[in-house]
Amino acid sequence: MKVKIAIIGSTDFCGRTEQLVINRNDIELDWYRYNEPQEAPHLIRTLKPCDAILFSGSLPYTYAKKAIENFPIPTLYLKQDETAVAITLLHLAAQKQLDLNRISIDIREKVHIDHVINDLNQIIELPFIHVLQDDEVIQDISSFHEQLSLLSKTDMAITSVHAVYEQLKQQNIPTIKMIDPESSIVQSIELAKQQAILQKSNSAQIAVGVIQVREHNQNIESVVEQLATLMQARWSEQQGEYTLFTTMGNIEYSIKNHEFLTLYQTLDSQAKLAFGCGETIVDATENAQFALEFIKKTDDHSFYVLDSNKKLHGPFPQSHSTIEMKIHEPALVEMAVKTKLSPSNISKLMTFSKSRQSKQFTANDLALHLNVTRRTAERILKRLVEFNYAKIIGEEMTYRQGRPRALYEFNFPTYT
Repeated sequence: MKVKIAIIGSTDFCGRTEQLVINRNDIELDWYRYNEPQEAPHLIRTLKPCDAILFSGSLPYTYAKKAIENFPIPTLYLKQDETAVAITLLHLAAQKQLDLNRISIDIREKVHIDHVINDLNQIIELPFIHVLQDDEVIQDISSFHEQLSLLSKTDMAITSVHAVYEQLKQQNIPTIKMIDPESSIVQSIELAKQQAILQKSNSAQIAVGVIQVREHNQNIESVVEQLATLMQARWSEQQGEYTLFTTMGNIEYSIKNHEFLTLYQTLDSQAKLAFGCGETIVDATENAQFALEFIKKTDDHSFYVLDSNKKLHGPFPQSHSTIEMKIHEPALVEMAVKTKLSPSNISKLMTFSKSRQSKQFTANDLALHLNVTRRTAERILKRLVEFNYAKIIGEEMTYRQGRPRALYEFNFPTYT
């Protein structure tokens, strides 16, 4: 299967990618060239059908980010790293024989320069560094290099932006482009290919939607029919429950579709909706029914999607978070058996732990995250403490009169 990748970048970058895949039969590239990175959003509007998009760097990607946020295909960019910095500095030192203290450089992340200098184990100072910002004006980057050159503080400018390189050349300021290693470009193209294949595989999976109504009326059936049309789904009805048959790709597209979400809002207080996907219709239907149970436990007007890997996504449209509904890590399986906590609750505990800056928390903190009562949170913590998966490490005085609140800390692996 040939994967078609749209390349958005400078003429120079597009030319390099063309040479690198000239003998590949599994990849087809389609080039969209710009003079300046700000043109990326306009180029997005001219895209022909493709399987993935690869930007030449973080700057054009940032400019186009809003335009691609609802795209159903993978979008990624060539990431600058220590290798690019090291090769460029080596070129200057060896080929140009320049003093590295007399160069100016613009870069996305200064840490890449720091790592290279640390690896060299030498005291080298690069005093003129400009860190690129989101939506930065190209002229500002050019001015940074230009002023230093005019003041005779630098002998060479290194830029990560092709448009800056062209502007500096017109000003007769010595400049070179940051060298993107061929290996990095090839790896990025390969990553785009793999993500496109995975996306296609996931999108083609069978998906089932279940709409459970409280009272049947003609309006509900009309809404179901419209939802089915938007999702390219077939539907059936049995005893007040509607079933939609579609694919995961159509669901993913619908979740981002304003027309679909607006139509869904008309079901408020009249019906509950959930989606499931799987290798077979039976698996997908079971997952949809399982997701529907979560909706019934809340009064919110929202829906969940349970995928074939037992990951629960939602609640939509309020949140795009994910909860693991099954666990494989032996330590967590043992924890579930001992505490009688469900995989979903353990997944929520891990998410809660990762989201906090402090390791210490109260039962009230946990209750707010789990959207349960404080008493329920205390019951969960009691089980964890009983089996040494959490411990009480102190107390917190309340602002009002009453007993101090216990401070807890988890005692199980939360980064697995």
